Amino acid sequence: MAKRTLLSRLNPRLNWRGIRGLRYNERGISAVEFALISPLLIMLYLGAIELNFLMEADRRVTQTSASLGDLTARLTTVTDADMAEMFAAAKVLMEPYDATTAEMRISSIVDNGDGNPKVAWSDAHNMTPYTKGTTVTLPTGIMPSPGSIIMAEVSYPYESDIGYIITTSKTISDKFYLRPRRVSEIARVTSSGSGTNPFGPTS
Repeated sequence: MAKRTLLSRLNPRLNWRGIRGLRYNERGISAVEFALISPLLIMLYLGAIELNFLMEADRRVTQTSASLGDLTARLTTVTDADMAEMFAAAKVLMEPYDATTAEMRISSIVDNGDGNPKVAWSDAHNMTPYTKGTTVTLPTGIMPSPGSIIMAEVSYPYESDIGYIITTSKTISDKFYLRPRRVSEIARVTSSGSGTNPFGPTS
């Protein structure tokens, strides 16, 4: 009996009973640690995936607004057919996201030299176009005076396919300003009596 007590004192791991045994029992500690940190790891993993999807959608919106402004700025006049092509291009640029749910607007802003930029014309899809003559506030240094710019706006309601971290719809928007390439002011030519909306089905 004394010999067993001596061994127990030399090696406490031999005593598996009572509180002292629980103190030195390390079986299953890795499983316990994993169970404690696994929810955090899963949250970080899913959050990284959702953040990546959100950033990709943001890049699509930025690319679409920049391209719409650039395509318009290359023209001398904008017709209904041109606007239809703009919307067709936007649908391709927004893939794999649905461009029909996005809000888009292309506007020509003109300053006649009085430092008061106003809307010359505006076309929109899923949002209200600016009324002709509306005064627009622009960032400093954007508008030449006198001169004109093309303002392209895109807004997209993003909803995560996972919905674990991003549980609500996030509106992603961007706006680009570009000066006309070939003329001082781009004119808008509308076909008389067309009765159709060239910039998408729900402008």
